[in-house]
This record gives sequence, C-alpha cells and structure tokens, in this order.
Amino acid sequence: MATVVENAKLSDVEWLVMRARGFSKTDIFAAKAWLITARSLFPRCFLIQFESYQLEKSSKNVKDAAKHLEEMLKNFPNEQRLWIEVHTILEALQTESTDQKSSFHTEIFAAFPTHIQCQMLLNVAEKISNVLERCRLLLLAMRKFPNLVVEHGLKLVELLMLEERQSGAVSPVNCYRKLLVCDTLPLVLLKISHLSISDVELYTWLQRSVEFYISYTTQPVTQDVSQSPDLLSPTKTSAKKFPVIPGLLDRESQVTDPWGSLFKLLQLFGGHLGWEMEADIFIKSRDYQWQYLLGVYNSIKQNPSERGQKHILYVSTVLFLQCLYMYVSHVDTENLSGSSLSSSHVPVVILEKFRSENGETQIQPKIKRLRQDNPHLPQIMSSSSITNSQFITQNFITAMKCFELLHSSEDLRREFIVMCQTWRMELWSWMGVFQTDMCLYQGAFQEAVAQLQSYCMGAKGKMKMRLSLQLASSFYCLRNLSKACELVLDVVASLPEHSPTSVSTEESQPGFKSLTTSGPVRHLILMQCSESEIVPYCIQLLITCLRERISNHSNDLNLGHLIVLLQYDWPKYESIFLEVIQKIQKQGSFTYNLFFSYVFNMDMLEELAFLDTQEGGRVSLDIMPTSTRALAQQRTVTRGVNKGVKEDFRASLEKQVKTVSDPINKVLLCFMTEERELILQNI
Repeated sequence: MATVVENAKLSDVEWLVMRARGFSKTDIFAAKAWLITARSLFPRCFLIQFESYQLEKSSKNVKDAAKHLEEMLKNFPNEQRLWIEVHTILEALQTESTDQKSSFHTEIFAAFPTHIQCQMLLNVAEKISNVLERCRLLLLAMRKFPNLVVEHGLKLVELLMLEERQSGAVSPVNCYRKLLVCDTLPLVLLKISHLSISDVELYTWLQRSVEFYISYTTQPVTQDVSQSPDLLSPTKTSAKKFPVIPGLLDRESQVTDPWGSLFKLLQLFGGHLGWEMEADIFIKSRDYQWQYLLGVYNSIKQNPSERGQKHILYVSTVLFLQCLYMYVSHVDTENLSGSSLSSSHVPVVILEKFRSENGETQIQPKIKRLRQDNPHLPQIMSSSSITNSQFITQNFITAMKCFELLHSSEDLRREFIVMCQTWRMELWSWMGVFQTDMCLYQGAFQEAVAQLQSYCMGAKGKMKMRLSLQLASSFYCLRNLSKACELVLDVVASLPEHSPTSVSTEESQPGFKSLTTSGPVRHLILMQCSESEIVPYCIQLLITCLRERISNHSNDLNLGHLIVLLQYDWPKYESIFLEVIQKIQKQGSFTYNLFFSYVFNMDMLEELAFLDTQEGGRVSLDIMPTSTRALAQQRTVTRGVNKGVKEDFRASLEKQVKTVSDPINKVLLCFMTEERELILQNI
C-alpha cells in the first residue's frame, strides 16, 4: 500500500475494515460506527476512507458518498483504485445510460462542487493513456465548462488531427474526424472569438468538415468504413440509417441532421472569415439561395479578395453537394434498404420529349450557360405520379447552376478541381448520374452516350432500365433511330413476367398527358422507372421512329407495326391511324400477315373492312396469317378466282371482332418481345 499508515500494522487496518464490512448488510449503523472508530485511529488510511465511500455508495447516499470521494481526491491523488472509480463515474456520464447504476454515478458527479468536477475531468484526461478516451473526456470537460475551451480547444483540434494522420484512416468517416468535426470545431469556433490561427488552417478545417459530412451522408452502413474510400449512391443505406464508426459507440456514431450541422458549421467558419451570410440562408428556397450566390459572386468580381474567393468556393460547393445529394437520392433507389424511399419510391429518370410532326425536327445545340435569359433553356415537365417533382427538379437545376458557377473562372475551377481530387470525387459513382443527366439537359447527347455506355456494363435491375432509356433517348436525338428502337425493345424484354391483371390498361396509365412537344423550346420529361411509365415511353419512341421511316419511305411492314402499336391507349393515336389508312388507300394495297395475331381494336377492324369495299377503294389487303396470294394460287383458277379468299377474309374479320383478347397492353408487350427482330428489320 502506497499510503503510510501511522503507528499501525496493515493487519490491524484490515481487521477493522473487515469488521465494518461484516455489518454492512445487516446493521448499517454498526458498520458506520466501526469505520468511524477505524478512521479516528488511522486518519490517513486510504483503505478505511475508501471503505466508507463504498458503504455510502451501497446505501445510495449520494451526498455523503460525494463528500468521501472529494476528500480522497484531496488527500490521496495518486491512488489507482480511486481513479478507477472516478473513471467509472465519468464513463457513466458519457454514456448517458438510464440504468440504476449509471444514474447513481451521474448523481454523485452532480453532487460535487463545480471546481471538483472540472478537476476530475482534467486529471483523468491527463492520466489516461488511450488518446481517444482522453479526447472524449476533454470534450466532456469543455461542454460542461465552456471557459475551458479557450485553454484546451485548439490543443484538442491538433491532437485529433494528429491522431487521424497517425492512425492511417482511409475513410474520412472515422472516430477522430467525427469528434473533430461534429463535437470539437463547433465548440472552438463558437466559444473563441479571436482564433490565433491563419486563414489557411481554417480552410483546412472547413475542407475536412465538408468531406466528413458528405462522406457520412453517403456512406453505406454495411461497408467497412475503415477500409474503403468509395462513396456509393446516397441511397445505399440500411435500416440503421447511419454508419457505425469504429471506435465509437452507436450513440456517438449517429449524426441526426448532417446537412443542418454542416450549414451551422459553415456559418461559424464564415463568422471568423468575415463572410456576410444570413443566419437562415440554408433553409430558404433554392431560388433565394441561388440569387444570394450570384450576389456574392458579382460582389467578388468587383472587389476581388482571397477571402471572397474562398467564400464563393465553399458556399457554392456545399450547396452543390446538398442539391446533388437530394437529387440523386430520388434517382438511384434500387439498393436502398430501410430508408423511407425504399418502400414508396422507384428511380426517376430525365428523358427527351419527342417532337410532334408540326414541331422543329432539328435538335438544338448544346446549352453552354444556364442563364435565365437563355432562350434555349429546356423545360422539365414532370409526371403527375411524382408527388415531389418540383423538389427534385429544383435540386437538379440548382446543382447544375452551382457546378457551372464553380467552373466560371479559371481560379474557381482550379480550386474546385483540387478539392474534388482531395476528396477522390472520381470514386463517387453517383456523381456520374448527375453528370450524365446534365449532359442530357444541355443537349450534349454524344457525351451522354459515351458516359451511359460505360455505366451500363455494371448496372442491373431498374438502374439498368434507367440507363437504357436514357441511351435510347440520346440515340433518338442523334437520329440513330435503329439503335434507339433496339434499346427500348430490350427494356421491354427485361420487364418482369406479367399476369393479365398486372398490365391492364386501367392500372398502367402513365402520369403524363403527352410525350410529344412542338415549338422552338426543348422539353424534357421527369418520370418514374415503373412499368406504367416505361411502356408508354417505349411505345411512343417506336411510333415516332416508325412514322419518320414511313414519311421518308412507305413500307408495308412498318405500316403494319405502326397499326399494332397505335392500339395503345386508344383513341389517343386515332389521328395517326387515319393517316396510315390514307397511305394504304393511296398505294392501293397492304400486306401484313401478323395483323390478326395482334390487332383486336374494333375501330381498326372496321376501318380495314371498309377498305375492302367499293367506297373504301377496293384496296388489295393481304393480312391473313397465310398470304391471300398464296391461297389464291392454291385454288382452282375459275371465273371466281378470288371469291373464296374474300370470304375467308370477311370470316376472319368477323371472328376477330368476336374474339376476347388479352388486355391490349399484354398483347403489345408480347408483340414487342416476340417480333423484336422483325420490328428492327426496316428501322
């Protein structure tokens, strides 16, 4: 024993303690009497005083237990058992547990005078060898005693940054960075009005903070955050909704509002760097935020300064990243598990609307600037099935504007690229989604095709469909109609197997009125990657391409394919069908032997029957499953050479009218799947 026991042998002290301990459960007053006697005989004995503390603790006597502990801290500052007990109390304070034992320890700490609490925290932090524990205790001390921040705040920042470097952590989502960014920096920036550090150091802190928060919000919880720097889709999260950070408890790992915390931190940095920022700028509308950025940008152009340049760089970057995150969260939902988006949302996709015949057919050039006065700025129309479409499009447009602003000058562009390289942004797979959609918006279809083809190789499921639809849209705009049709037919073939009810017309109505547009301004459509919206788009693309082919060179096979597809959502395409009928009347004949396999629409059947009459022009129709010409050659050549054939044709029409077919959507899906090669043959 380190303590000197005056005029006594160790056995005498132990005997007295054992006597007191023997009464502790049966007669608490007798136990206290023995300890009072022992203490009067040996006033400087740690063993006796610690036993008195344990007795008060077991009796749940908070006040007396705290008094004994305070005396021991004064008289026996080097006793190991004492500091183990203190450490236990501080652990209970950190865990904020509600169990009875932890609550009692917390009450003991609260019973100490303030200066003793502070001394306990600092002394334990100084003695502890585990650096992470030391940092935790210093944080606890600074939270409880803000006056300590001035003395210990900067030291803790340096300690955490040093430990992160020495730990070799690959991911920014690590225990040291979390304690630095979420816990220490807000205290330091808030409590120290004049920091004795350079702007360069502040920018380093800010950059690390932004990197942590964007990594945290996009970090899949199933991934080993200590091993991989790759940032996957923002939607790849689990039911826990936050990544577990090695070295920290679940409670410590959780950041309840990452974006809100980042914005508050950015405000604190701005205060130290002289940036003029409204307190609520980050909860205003996207338009308001963009106007604020433009104001800052124009002000800096008139009065250039290093701080001004960093102001626009960091605020634009943070706003860009948040808008990007919010947008991509609604694009890539396939790997989502546990988030609210997973059960009620499917990926959304931006596609080009089709030009109607009376509209301009030439695709407009690439949009180089997103200025409000740009006459070629495309408009995004949204499907009514997307309830928060305005939120999605606003985030997409604002992200593009911020991205453009960050590339508006060579200095900004260079600094932004350096920051992206530091964060290894090239590994952020969801950045590719945004860049591709931006290319489509700007009309840079060749660039979009190159990106989409590279992403398609590793994609699957609905994201594969999304990429294929965008590829088809891009090829259509580049006038590569055969490739566009091939891709949408592949998309249709990849749809899951259907039951008759799952593809009924009533259940598969799209959330948009029209997929075509006219006039000088381009229109894009934001729609869901659901069957009810994919199928109409694929059919519209096929109809548009077939019409274009027919307008240049009439072909019976293409006319027949077009008639089959025009049955969709009848009578939506009735006017186009009447154009087809006029073409057939004009050419005087029509051959399409798949007709009775796929055409069941009553109006169409009546119109075809009319073509066979005198009033309809006596058009030569070869639409039987077996060619009527072949049937005519097989029959005996008599005066009524075609009488039997005509009768067969009329009988087939009557039978077709009476036939109860599958839902027309199912018929069309079957047509696009079974006749794929034939459809592509002449496109």
